[in-house]
Amino acid sequence: MGIFAARKEITPDSFLQRKGDLLFNEIDGEVVMLSIENNEYYGMEKVGSRIWELLENRLGFKELVTRLMEEYEVSEQQCTTDTLAFLKKLEEKKLLVIL
Repeated sequence: MGIFAARKEITPDSFLQRKGDLLFNEIDGEVVMLSIENNEYYGMEKVGSRIWELLENRLGFKELVTRLMEEYEVSEQQCTTDTLAFLKKLEEKKLLVIL
């Protein structure tokens, strides 16, 4: 058993939520944020900003994909692939909590 905790992977059964201690604002429908922990500034386009908005509260990955498919004209496979890639980037930057 190592001294480091195993990193959680995002699966269809995962529940997710954005980290609560980030400074962010919406400008013209797009989120800009500052991570004090990372000392980095981030900008999200409209779909990423919508995902960020939906993750204000705990939400299942499947439900997130369903909601995005209802709002955007995209196939389930494409939505799942693109959403997973975006969420992995958020998780790598410590902007997302996998519950």
